[in-house]
Amino acid sequence: MRILIIGSGAREHALAKAFSRSPQKPDLSCLGSHLNPGIRELCRGQYRTGDITDPDLAQAVAREVDADLACIGPEAPLETGVADALWAAGVPVVGPRQAVAKIETSKSFCRELLRRICPEAVPAFYLVTSLDEAEQALDELGAHYVVKEDGLRGGKGVKVSGEHLHSREEALAFCRDVLSDAPQLVIEEKLVGEEFSLLSFADGEHCLHMPPAQDHKRAYQGDRGPNTGGMGSYTDATGSLPFLNRQDIVAAQNLNERVVRGLKEITGVPYQGILYGGFMATAKGVSIVEYNARFGDPEALNVLPLLEGDLAEICSALVEGRLEEVAASFRGEASVCKYLVPPGYPEKGERGLVVTVPAEAAGTECFLGSLALQGDHLVTEGSRTLAVTGFGNTLDEAEARAESWIASVGGGLVHRGDIGTPGLIQKRIDHMKELRGRSVRVGVLGSTRGTSLQGLFDAVESFSIPASVEVVLSDRPDAVILGRARERGIPARAISPRTPEGEKKDRTLFDEELTREFRFFGVDVILCVGYMRILSREFCSTWHGKALNIHPSLLPDFAGAMDGAVHEAVLAAGRQETGCTVHLVTAEVDAGPIILQKRCPVLPGDTPETLKDRVQALESQALVEAVCRAQDQFERGMTV
Repeated sequence: MRILIIGSGAREHALAKAFSRSPQKPDLSCLGSHLNPGIRELCRGQYRTGDITDPDLAQAVAREVDADLACIGPEAPLETGVADALWAAGVPVVGPRQAVAKIETSKSFCRELLRRICPEAVPAFYLVTSLDEAEQALDELGAHYVVKEDGLRGGKGVKVSGEHLHSREEALAFCRDVLSDAPQLVIEEKLVGEEFSLLSFADGEHCLHMPPAQDHKRAYQGDRGPNTGGMGSYTDATGSLPFLNRQDIVAAQNLNERVVRGLKEITGVPYQGILYGGFMATAKGVSIVEYNARFGDPEALNVLPLLEGDLAEICSALVEGRLEEVAASFRGEASVCKYLVPPGYPEKGERGLVVTVPAEAAGTECFLGSLALQGDHLVTEGSRTLAVTGFGNTLDEAEARAESWIASVGGGLVHRGDIGTPGLIQKRIDHMKELRGRSVRVGVLGSTRGTSLQGLFDAVESFSIPASVEVVLSDRPDAVILGRARERGIPARAISPRTPEGEKKDRTLFDEELTREFRFFGVDVILCVGYMRILSREFCSTWHGKALNIHPSLLPDFAGAMDGAVHEAVLAAGRQETGCTVHLVTAEVDAGPIILQKRCPVLPGDTPETLKDRVQALESQALVEAVCRAQDQFERGMTV
């Protein structure tokens, strides 16, 4: 397999490394704007330098290397139709065609399109063609606004009120400058919350999602200074981010999927490439900040090294429209990426500084960016010079590894030392708590279908209750409840009650495994929903006041019975009323303090099946109410 990479920055170095790990051992070639020594080392084919935005040059190089596949890294070649030219030459491309790449290359196109596809996630915006229109838009938005240049500016064409623009006069001056060179700009509502990125492989119909990351655009520590192309980013081992709830990730994944389908419906052109959603977690849910049409830089430096699947196979499936046939799994590790830049960046980074790059250390990867070879020396070119990503079981471990490697780099480069540190991450967590209040993080234990969870899933995904379902665990790998969770992007894991040798595990040791998983995901409250195992006394003690069970009867009646047997017993006893009970889990089965009950009549002609249906509807309501009560108790610093 022969793959042509277009682009020569650190992102493309990460792509080359990921392709090199493919079992298919593809022959790599590169068309870059400059010679990247890291990419050149991995290329068994050609390395050509030139204008990467020239469709004719891209076609010529693809023919020379007899490429089976091309992968476009930066956005500029997408804007000029390089992907279209390569497809026309018979070379499949990971990178969207010009018509749909406009989701990044034109802010106005993006906003108008999103207003049609997902209007609830789009801030108020105005397309402005004159200074008079700019004044009107600012009058409408008041003190909270963002001014965006319509075209590409490498992440530097956005100015935000209160951060870059400190008065109406400054905003109008920026608008005047932009409109002197461009026909229009976008002024939109300033979103308040925390930004995050979610990247997805997309084949025009289907998506494979990558772990979410948080980029840091500002140049200096403490989120100060001008915007840059990105000074670093991080991911967490949980597949979420410390300041997000699981439904934030689910919402972002759903939006990416809707946008991929919507682009094809509206333009008639399938989006085949990487869709990069830039989102804001707000008090009311997730809103869209922007869309990019390629791998993020630096986010690619976090997620590509974590990829356990075969990137060459994933990309082949992507261009052939069969992404649903492949898997993209990622190592369950945290990653922290930090860019090293020359002094003076981003305004005027020093050029010609000699840089010494040490060998990669354990738990790190290095990616070369804006560097040139002068004789035997690497020298700075003025922009982001190189990046290192540290990996670990925790963010602390990953950040420490990145910093340890950075300390041995020579050349006077500077970086943001605060990226991935506890202080900056806690600032994000505290900000979201201030906006949303205390959100309770729920873990679920189940052995059956988990039908009664539907109401809770709906409530958290619509942000109508301050809670999130972070993980679902089962003692059965075939439990339907696991599939329900996975369909919603919720981590779902089966923990076997037997050893690899087939012997039954000690109940206490098995429950310790459950506890480790729940703690890994930062769970506050556990819901037992159709869980068919008796929990150990130690587990009940560990989660005292934080584990709830839902039972399909009005306890204490019919305690100890399960599922359909309960409803049969209710009918056999001639009861006129039944319902469900949520109670605290204790070592004595079904005997813990009752939190709440829901009731319904037993009707003439009822069967165990009809009773079960009605009680499950009540269970769905009861779980939502129980989680709300738990949230209220946690707000007051109490257990349930």
